[in-house]
Amino acid sequence: MGVEQGQIGKTEEMADLNKNQDPGVDSLSAARPYRPLSLRARLILLLFVIAIPLTGMALGFQKMIASYSASYDAILANLKTANEYNIKFKSDMEYSMYRVMIGLIDAEQFENGDIVEGETKYATVVKNPHSLIASARQAFGTTIEREPGSDCDIKIRGILSCLDSLERAVDKMIGNAAAGGYYDENVNIWENDIQGLCSMIQDYITQYTYYEMINMEQLQKELKVQMADQMQSYLALLLVVLVVGMFLAVTITKSITEPLQQLQRTAEQLGRGNLNARARTGGLEEINVLARAFNQMSDRIRRLLDKTRQEQKNLRELELRLHQEQISPHFLYNTLDSIVWMAEGGNNRQVVEMTTDLSDFFRTVLSGGRDFITIEEEESHIRSYLKIQKIRYEDILDYSIEIEPSIRHRIVLKMLLQPLVENALYHGIKNKRGGGCIVLRGYEDRNGLVFEVEDDGIGMDEAELAAVRAKLTLEPEEELAPIGSGGFGLHNVAQRIQMYYGDQAEILVESEKNIGTCFKVYLGNQKNHNFFEKNCNFLKTYPEKHRKRQTSQKNNIPFSKDAPYP
Repeated sequence: MGVEQGQIGKTEEMADLNKNQDPGVDSLSAARPYRPLSLRARLILLLFVIAIPLTGMALGFQKMIASYSASYDAILANLKTANEYNIKFKSDMEYSMYRVMIGLIDAEQFENGDIVEGETKYATVVKNPHSLIASARQAFGTTIEREPGSDCDIKIRGILSCLDSLERAVDKMIGNAAAGGYYDENVNIWENDIQGLCSMIQDYITQYTYYEMINMEQLQKELKVQMADQMQSYLALLLVVLVVGMFLAVTITKSITEPLQQLQRTAEQLGRGNLNARARTGGLEEINVLARAFNQMSDRIRRLLDKTRQEQKNLRELELRLHQEQISPHFLYNTLDSIVWMAEGGNNRQVVEMTTDLSDFFRTVLSGGRDFITIEEEESHIRSYLKIQKIRYEDILDYSIEIEPSIRHRIVLKMLLQPLVENALYHGIKNKRGGGCIVLRGYEDRNGLVFEVEDDGIGMDEAELAAVRAKLTLEPEEELAPIGSGGFGLHNVAQRIQMYYGDQAEILVESEKNIGTCFKVYLGNQKNHNFFEKNCNFLKTYPEKHRKRQTSQKNNIPFSKDAPYP
C-alpha cells in the first residue's frame, strides 16, 4: 500500500506539470492556420525535387546518344552498301559483257534474268548487266542517304552519271551482238567504255567511302565536345539537386524524429505511472494521428485501471460471499438432521450413502483451494447435492444429468452449475404443487461448451423474468448488492463467468409461468478452455483413488426419474 500511495503521489505531481503545459500546447495547435503536410506529401515533394532534374539529365543524355547513334548507323549502312558494289560490281559487269562480246552468250537470254552456265553446283552465273545497273542506281540514288552539295553527294552523282553512260554502252554492245558483224566495235566498246566506266565507278565508290570515313571521324569529335559541354552543365545541376535534396531530407527527418522523441518522452512518463501524460501535436499529420491515438490510449488505460480496481474489489467480495454460500448452515443443518432421523430409523445404508454424498459435496467445494475443476468433478458435485436433496424432497424431486462423455475431461470454473441447480430446486420445484424434475445437460457446439439447467417448476412471469435477467447482466465494475438483497447465487455465477471467461461467455434464461424455466450457460470458444487445460496442473496431483471411487459410485447408483433412489 505504501508503494502504491507513493506512485499515486508521483502521478499526481506529474499530472500537475502536464496540466500547466497542455493548455498552451492546445492553444498553439488551435491557432495554426494551416493543415500540416502529411509524411507522404513531404516524401513525394522530395522525390519530385530529386527525380525531375535527374530524369531530365537522363533524357538529355539519351537524346544526345540516340541522335549520334542514328547518324553513326546511317554512315555504317552507307558504307556497307558502297563496299558491296565496290567488291563485286566491276567484276560481274566485265565478265557478263565479255561473254556477250565473244559470242558465247545470246544477249536475248538476259530477258529471263541471270544466266546459269552448267548444271552442277559449280556452275557459273552470268549476271544480267541491266539488273546490275538498275540495282546500283537504286542503291546509290535512293538507299544511300547523303547531304546535298557535300563531297559524298558529288561522288554519288558521279557514280550515277557513270551508270547512265554504262547503260548506253551495254545497250550498244548487246544490239551489235544481236545484229552480228560488229565484233571489232564490241571489242572497242568493251575495252574503252565498259572497262573504263567500271573502273571510274569503282574509283568513285572508293572516294565516297573515304569521305564517309571522314564524316564518321568528325561525328566522333562532335560527340566528345558535346558530351564534355553537357557533362559540365549536368554536374552543376546535379550539385544543385544534391544540396536541395539534402536540405529537404534533413528538414523532413527533423519533422519526423522530433515529434517521435516527444512522443517517446510522453510514453516514458506514462510508463512511470503518469496517466495524465499527453502527447503534443505538431506539423506532421501522421505524428498527430499517433499522438491522438496515444492520448486516447492513456484515457482508456485510466478507465481500465479504475474498472480493474472495482472488479478486484467485487471479486474479493464475491469470493467471500462464495465461501459463505458454499458452507450454508441451513443446508448442513438439514442434511445432518436427515442423517440423524435415518439413523434412528435404522436405515444404515442410506445413512452411509448420504454421509458419503455430503463428504463428496464438501470435498469438491474445498477442492484444495483450486478455482477450476473438470466437468466430471462438477458433475459429481451436483450429483452429490441432488442425491442429498432427493432424500429430503423424495416426493417432489426427480432429476436427470446428461453430460456428453467427450467433454468430461474439460476444465471449467468451480461452482459453475450448482447455484443454478439450487435455484431450480428452491424457486422452481418447491413452489410447484406436485413437484417436478430438474434436467442438467452438457454438450459442445460450434461456439464452445454449453450447459443447460432446466426444470418444469412454477416458472416466472414477465416481471420476475426481467428482474432475473437484470441480475445476470450486472456489469463487473458496478457495486455489488448487499448479501441480504437476495439473488446473489445467480449474480455470483454470472459475474464470475464474465470475469474469468470474458464477454464471449453469458447466461441466458427463458421461463414461462406454470411451465418451467431453463438457464443456458455459454462458455465461449475453445481458446479459453485450452488455456485452462494447459495451466491447471492440479489434475496431475489429483488423487487417482478418489477419482476412481467417484466413477464407481456414478456408474452403480441410478439417478434418473425411472430409476428411483434406493
